[in-house]
Amino acid sequence: MEQSVLEKNLAKLARTEPQLVQRLKETAAAAVQWQTTPNGQWTATIDHQDRALWLTSRFDPQAEAQQILKVVDFQKHACVVVLGVGLGYHVALAAEKMGVEGVLVVFEPDLALLRAVLEKIDHTSWLGKSNIILADPQMDRAGFLTRIEQGLSILTLGTVLVNHPPTRQRHGESLAAFGKMVIESIGYCRTHVATALVNATRTIENYCLNLAHYAAGADTNDLHNAAQGRMGVCVSAGPSLVRNVDLLRDPAVRRRVVVITAQTTLRPLLDRGIEPDFVTALDYHEISRRFYEGLPRLPGVTLVAEPLAHPAIVDSFPGPVRLTQSGFLDRLLGARLSRPRVAVPYGSTVAHLSFNFAQHLGCDPIVLIGQDLGFSDGLYYCPGTAIHQVWGGELSRFNTVEMMEWQRIVRHRRNLQKLQDVHGQAIYTDEQMLTYLKQFEKDFSNSRAQVIDATEGGLPKAHTTRLTFKEALAQFATQDITPLPLAKPQLDPAKLKLAAGVLEERIDQVHRLRQLSKKTLPILAGIHAHMTNPAKMRKLMADLNRQRGQVDGELSVAFGLVNELNTLGAFRRARADYAIAHAADDPQARQKLQLERDRANVDLLVAACDETHKIFSSALTKIRSRLEESPPAVKTLPQQSLAIAGH
Repeated sequence: MEQSVLEKNLAKLARTEPQLVQRLKETAAAAVQWQTTPNGQWTATIDHQDRALWLTSRFDPQAEAQQILKVVDFQKHACVVVLGVGLGYHVALAAEKMGVEGVLVVFEPDLALLRAVLEKIDHTSWLGKSNIILADPQMDRAGFLTRIEQGLSILTLGTVLVNHPPTRQRHGESLAAFGKMVIESIGYCRTHVATALVNATRTIENYCLNLAHYAAGADTNDLHNAAQGRMGVCVSAGPSLVRNVDLLRDPAVRRRVVVITAQTTLRPLLDRGIEPDFVTALDYHEISRRFYEGLPRLPGVTLVAEPLAHPAIVDSFPGPVRLTQSGFLDRLLGARLSRPRVAVPYGSTVAHLSFNFAQHLGCDPIVLIGQDLGFSDGLYYCPGTAIHQVWGGELSRFNTVEMMEWQRIVRHRRNLQKLQDVHGQAIYTDEQMLTYLKQFEKDFSNSRAQVIDATEGGLPKAHTTRLTFKEALAQFATQDITPLPLAKPQLDPAKLKLAAGVLEERIDQVHRLRQLSKKTLPILAGIHAHMTNPAKMRKLMADLNRQRGQVDGELSVAFGLVNELNTLGAFRRARADYAIAHAADDPQARQKLQLERDRANVDLLVAACDETHKIFSSALTKIRSRLEESPPAVKTLPQQSLAIAGH
């Protein structure tokens, strides 16, 4: 039996918007009066304020679609936000002109109308494409950010809002609200991309300076499902933590639960005589070392850290250390040292990492305490957290901890929202914590374990069972837990030596990649100068292909590692690729743009090679010092190679 137009449209849309498809199936189509235009296209009216409102041109919908899109410069605007679908002609045209390089966001506030349109007009040419987001009023900021996270850099290249006039007449406020949300989200994306550009070097440096622990220390494999079916308690630093954390001081309780704490709450627990089983860390900034200063030896407390955490955390922790999986370090180490690891999903925050690790352990239920996600009692942190010690030098009788807590809150007053907490009382939160809440709720909905919110304060959380901590302990902490395996505190010397050897090879490969890149620049300049000379071009292209063959062959791993540091190059290349894809249809002009892109990219690759060499050399020195050897001189680049062409 042949599919209907609606079935075809929904089948395509289900690839990207399955939840929207379900809502459309549950929605009755709007009462629309259909007609055909003189050129055979569908047009229609809908009742609006006691009159018939045309949803598109009565004569030539395609010409009207072109008129609506006149505000878009497809060479400059990599993100087009269409506010209102109407009958969809302007959306289909925008999708065609956009291609696959940009992002098209389409918002339709009237699901009944959208259902009627999809029953009548075939839009399978654009529905379900990965770079097109079709949104309805159910999509909030968190959902939008989740959908666009793969194309964040594209969104920074230029955005334009396109209004569909009849939809604006019917739903002006809804369009304005969605447009505002998109613009604010894109501002967040720009900040996120800028942060990534700034922090790429720091992140890769942290990876490499933690290489000794990653290659020769403990991973988390033997902890996978080690606490299957046992109660896990994730401790966070929310203000309400003081209401119930003391229940963990009871030795009988402590024997029956696995305690996983964020690094911010380690000290408050220890001050209360509570030793957690695990403390989680992922902060790449050196200020995090303050959380670990002055700690006693903790042989029974294991640090579980993402390898991007600052090495001061990993090196100074006074107990066993385990690092989670890193694709970058696995590629760096290669087959000789990388080993299969059961991945612990990355955390948006250290609290998310704690929850992910509890799932890795197989804990069920997983109980949350101190996870307020709001400013309970007008406070930002639980009293006694390490951040209060960081603030210590600023405190006086005129500047108390409470005053600094409130300053921390009102600093972002433009982003504050007043909601209801779990007790039905007013509480302030901010956009960042609401985004964290959405991520938690998504994680909770996908969790096999029962999730219990025993925070006893802060915001309510979907997909959780709300109990007091005392009730949760009475119901689930009924049996002692078998001791979990502890990691060996020593690093394996044999693996350290292997890691040093691998790093020496990578340093040599990066050096050769840099030399090759420098040789490529005059070839690209020659191609640009001799574009009208076929014989010369053939020779230059043969030289270029030989260079490319070496990069794609024996230097491919080094090239990939360097490019992870070369985020600026990747960003600029994405921008150039978009401009090239939408350039005038002139082969020679397009080739010039491609050459300019490639020359700029190689220049940045040379700079990234210099930075990578520096980072790898520091990591090698650190590994050699761990082997208690006198660090021999690391192979250095020739002095003249430190100068970058054009800089």
